[in-house]
Amino acid sequence: KSYSVKTAASFSLMNDNSSQILFIDNGGKPNVGDAITLRCGACGYPTPSYEWHDTNDKKLQTSDVYEVLETSMIVKSIKTADDDAEYKCAALTATSKSVESIRLTLSDTIPKFNRTIENSQYNIPGATVVIDFGLEVKGQIDISWNGQGLDKFLLNTDNSMANRGNLKLDNENNVLTIENIQKNASGVFQCIVYNEAGMISAYKTVIIRESQPAQVAHTTASTTDKTEKGNDIHSVRGANFTMQCTGSGNPTPSDITIDVPDSTSAIASSLIKVNKEGKYIGNLLIDKVTEQYAGVYKCCTHNFIKGLKKSACVNISLAVEEVVSVTQHSEDTDYTLVIGNQVYGTKGYPLAASCKATGLPRPTISIKRNNDCGAVSTITKSNDIEIIQVDYAKDTGCTTDSFQCCGNNTIQDELYQRCYDWITVSFVDQEKPNDVKIENAGNLASDDSSLVSLMETLMLNCSAKSFPESEFSWEYRNSASTANAFQRLESVNFQTSVTKSKGFTYSMLSTIGTAGDLLTGTNYEFQCTAKNIFGQTSVIKSIQITSSAANQVSASVYLGVGIVLFIGALVAVFVMYIFFIISSGKKKRSDLGFMRCLVCKCCEPKQQPVDRQQPPYDYKLLSLEKMATNSFHVPLYSHPRLVPVEPSDSFARAPVYRELEQMTIQTNSMSKYEQLF
Repeated sequence: KSYSVKTAASFSLMNDNSSQILFIDNGGKPNVGDAITLRCGACGYPTPSYEWHDTNDKKLQTSDVYEVLETSMIVKSIKTADDDAEYKCAALTATSKSVESIRLTLSDTIPKFNRTIENSQYNIPGATVVIDFGLEVKGQIDISWNGQGLDKFLLNTDNSMANRGNLKLDNENNVLTIENIQKNASGVFQCIVYNEAGMISAYKTVIIRESQPAQVAHTTASTTDKTEKGNDIHSVRGANFTMQCTGSGNPTPSDITIDVPDSTSAIASSLIKVNKEGKYIGNLLIDKVTEQYAGVYKCCTHNFIKGLKKSACVNISLAVEEVVSVTQHSEDTDYTLVIGNQVYGTKGYPLAASCKATGLPRPTISIKRNNDCGAVSTITKSNDIEIIQVDYAKDTGCTTDSFQCCGNNTIQDELYQRCYDWITVSFVDQEKPNDVKIENAGNLASDDSSLVSLMETLMLNCSAKSFPESEFSWEYRNSASTANAFQRLESVNFQTSVTKSKGFTYSMLSTIGTAGDLLTGTNYEFQCTAKNIFGQTSVIKSIQITSSAANQVSASVYLGVGIVLFIGALVAVFVMYIFFIISSGKKKRSDLGFMRCLVCKCCEPKQQPVDRQQPPYDYKLLSLEKMATNSFHVPLYSHPRLVPVEPSDSFARAPVYRELEQMTIQTNSMSKYEQLF
């Protein structure tokens, strides 16, 4: 913190309209981001007023940056380390002005090096070596250089240290220069910079050796997609890789180039250069290699020795390779049909069947045959394709033939061979379209193939089997019309689509909109004609336009559903009746009424043993008997030996069963059984 007194210790009476600044205060050393208050004080008569000015003598006002008060001014935030500035405080009366400068000084910042350099530097005896780490710092610093021949001299930035022999220091930029360096000066040089805020250091290895002219080497690395043999690169088609060459020498080469073949000049811009550790490296990026990239690439570099340019170059050969593959190459024509390995020709017309071999380098192709009824020729399409073709004349005596193609090529002294399956050639008679038929694709066609609803789109599909494939035409007529001739379909109301599939042709006809929008009658006939070079075949389909909705269910469907529901109802009634009989306690077939014919005798329930502790008493029976006499007979259990007994008058309403073995229970003991019941 700087505090200055501007007047003597004794004071005297001041004249009128005079002022004098007595002290200034710079507020200390702030850091970036801090606020700082600058102050000054003055005496005068009358009391002076104050103004604050910046370095350019511009009067400051309160703003986002400054807050101006009478005897102080606040810098609200120090934004960067460059905000060191000089401000002025002015004390004013009517006729006098006193001005003093106040410097805003920031605290020291930690030094840093803002330049990245290689760890090692190569040079020759007698050369000049410059070491520059790009020092960036704010405030007072101390610099120390250590290294071979420096004897740990402390070099201060206050210029107190003069240049020493062949050593020179740029104090402002902290650059060390060593002139006429010799081999014994090789070693590690260290720069140490420090101040109150911190310390940093950096190292540089200087290697002094005899001069060496520039050299260049091919250094592309092998991968699964490419291999290197010396200066030759073998790459598969479609690979991505980087061609690399490296220059070396002493002094270190200052540049490297890769010249590309004329056909690939577009990739020259993808050369990336790297100067690293005494070497200059060139990387040429090659994306998706094709045979156009094949050729000789030239990589060159250079350096200077005693003012003379020393150059070196290497040629790198790129070969793009692909293992041979063989495929079927026969094509469909008006008289030829190809289905897989089958080639069908038409009797009386020429035919060409072929296969293709592809590879890099271009493969050679050979053929094996069963017959010799066609002429064989070899066709070269490009530097990677070769075709072998068998031509059959229109009057050939062959009805069938077969052959097999094989191709081979050599890649890096290794022979590759691939063969395709046997190809069969057959000649058939000329044939006009046959098996021509029209199918209704509407929603009602499942009930009746002739029905089309007014509310749906008319869709008819015509198919034909023919060789070669057919062309289609559609016509229609109103069956009820007096003008009963077929007429062509209007494209504004109908649309068609054609699909061809190896000997079959399909044509779909549909209305644009619903059938009711276009067809006013009820009965129509649609005619589809399939035609090829050997003839034509027509077929007619009758269509009935109905008012039934497209989703209407036919009467047969209703009848079927009704029968199923009726049978289900009968089964449900039978099951419920049986359940009712069982739940009501009826045990015999005779108890089932009209349903007894459905129950066999063997289905009657067997007599079950009765628990003697729980005899099957009839509470109603016992009550009636109790009212008639003082004693009564109680059957102890049900048994086949129970026989019917004619009821007395008292029991006229209740069936009674008497057991052959019975016991008498007196009325005085009834309370027990009454409680039981």
